[in-house]
Amino acid sequence: MKKILFLILTLISITSCSATNNDEPTFLPGDSGAYFNGKKVLVAYFSWGGTTRRMAQAIQTVTGGDIFEIEPVVPYPTSYTPCTEVALEERDNDARPAIKDKVADWNKYDIIFIGGPVWWHTAPMILHTFAESYDFEGKTVVPFTTYASTYRDETLQAIVDMTPDAEHLEGLGLTSGSINESRIQTWIDLINEQYGSLNPGGATAPMEGTVELWQRGNIPGFRENVNNSDGPDFMPNMLVYTVPENVQPKGAVMICPGGAFAFRSMQNEGYDIADMLVPMGYQCFIVNYRINPYSMQASATDLQRAIRYVKAHAEEYRINPENIALVGFSAGGILNGEVLLNWRDLTNGTALDSSYRPDELDNVPVSACAVGMIYSFYGRLSVSMNNVETLRAANLPPAFYCWGTRDGFADQFTQNSNAVKEAGVRVETKVLQGYPHGYGSGGNASIWGNDFDAFLTPIMQGNSAAINTINADMATNTPETYYDLNGRTVSPDTVGKGVYIVESGNKTSKIIK
Repeated sequence: MKKILFLILTLISITSCSATNNDEPTFLPGDSGAYFNGKKVLVAYFSWGGTTRRMAQAIQTVTGGDIFEIEPVVPYPTSYTPCTEVALEERDNDARPAIKDKVADWNKYDIIFIGGPVWWHTAPMILHTFAESYDFEGKTVVPFTTYASTYRDETLQAIVDMTPDAEHLEGLGLTSGSINESRIQTWIDLINEQYGSLNPGGATAPMEGTVELWQRGNIPGFRENVNNSDGPDFMPNMLVYTVPENVQPKGAVMICPGGAFAFRSMQNEGYDIADMLVPMGYQCFIVNYRINPYSMQASATDLQRAIRYVKAHAEEYRINPENIALVGFSAGGILNGEVLLNWRDLTNGTALDSSYRPDELDNVPVSACAVGMIYSFYGRLSVSMNNVETLRAANLPPAFYCWGTRDGFADQFTQNSNAVKEAGVRVETKVLQGYPHGYGSGGNASIWGNDFDAFLTPIMQGNSAAINTINADMATNTPETYYDLNGRTVSPDTVGKGVYIVESGNKTSKIIK
């Protein structure tokens, strides 16, 4: 009886491709240039009974892309039971059914939607044939599927797995009755925002809201089915809070809430801090990094990625790309220290995960003009790292320390700040009488916020003055003169990966190599 029930459930799954719906949805025409920074879109699909075809046509209509039907040279049986038998045999033999036609001018497409029904708990084998027939290097794949009741996620993941050389955006699986304009439009809007946030070249940086830091399917150190308060589908991200358009920002502050890497104290060490710093003139970014059971190194790659994103979009955020400061609370400050000690310059996710595929954003060096250690230190949980030579070798930025006398770690804060100062780093400290651990902003800017602002302002003003001097000098130089962000001239023949200021004739611009 159990075997019969399993077979019935399996056959229900495979029927997702044969379901029909006489109430065909009406979709509004899409604009082919409105999504994915104007990149060219292809919707490739396999459909047996017509359900996946309806979903593919809806995607084409919304995106304005081209469409390609993946048709087998040898058609599948038109009757249901023989079709299931052929599909099972193909799956068990890892078959590659031949495809009738080829995509014309494959190289012109950047965004490839690939879809099919759930067949025997996974994607039809003909999709493997399609995926292995083309070069996906530099492409972005979006999986989609239609299903009856189960194995949606497994099928979407199978499409991701069969295109390992591509980047991936979040896929969608729908049952026959749920294919409608609203669902498709909402999904396309979501992944369009996701694509824009992860592609600095030509992408528009949001002035508020959420930026996902990685592309799904290419997150260094990602683990399936992680059990923590974030849930298994958590994507590392940052929350954006910016000054009004009529205010010239001083720079940016990356905010890392604490929580012992077991949670993030978002209210008093995140939202309250942004509410305090934005009126002072800082563009603020609260980093939602990964927590246990992820390692601190995985969390560090999230913060590293967030810094790169803000630096790559510095022009849109109206800041000098060197005016990015960090402020962290307890574990968040320790995370800042981990990045500044071990995840600077062009280090990327491959240091954590060899399967990670570096992208354009990884070409942006990681640095900070200052760091705020609010009841925190360089080191690891509960133990400060006070080796002066290690701290000196890291070329650390100026540091602002603040802690309370009732904090159990007060002695370690003192020791660490003294070690950092001995390493030749400019250090300012503020000790709050009677304050315990975890006070956040302290309730108002007068507790420590105004002191932090006074500490940051001259640092950021000095950086801006240096860049302005470079720009003035560049006005009289010859075309195509390259400068690094420290103002040093770089020969065009030796330019490596990174961010540069380039003078060409009378025009000055920032580029990412």
